[in-house]
Amino acid sequence: MKLIKKTVSNIPFDLHDSRIVKMEVNDGNLTLHLDQVYEYHKDSEKFYPAKLTFTDIDLEECHALVFDKGMENGEFSGVRYNLQEYLEKYPDAEFEIITDTYNMTTTVMEGYIYRDGQEAVAGIISLWTLGEVIADF
Repeated sequence: MKLIKKTVSNIPFDLHDSRIVKMEVNDGNLTLHLDQVYEYHKDSEKFYPAKLTFTDIDLEECHALVFDKGMENGEFSGVRYNLQEYLEKYPDAEFEIITDTYNMTTTVMEGYIYRDGQEAVAGIISLWTLGEVIADF
């Protein structure tokens, strides 16, 4: 048997440089409120505010890594929170997505966490779901 993983997505949007400005958990779903997502065309880009809803989220398998600072020098230390702890400790933080990866059940977003009056720190959010990812624009 031969399988070929395609790199073409059925979704023409990218989360790179988007900021998660709010996260909500309701009835087993996680909704990310984004300041903007990017739609790429051959010669242009369009920007839209959006919400991404991850259905059938397993909160016990979701987590956030919050580093003590940026990771420019290759050294890092920080704290691993389960997602609920992260939401309680960083309720007003914004998460700027630098890279995002997806597979069958996991979404991983790497980026920077911004809080009022504090220097940005590096972070990674890992989400686990058996459901769908629904984008609303």
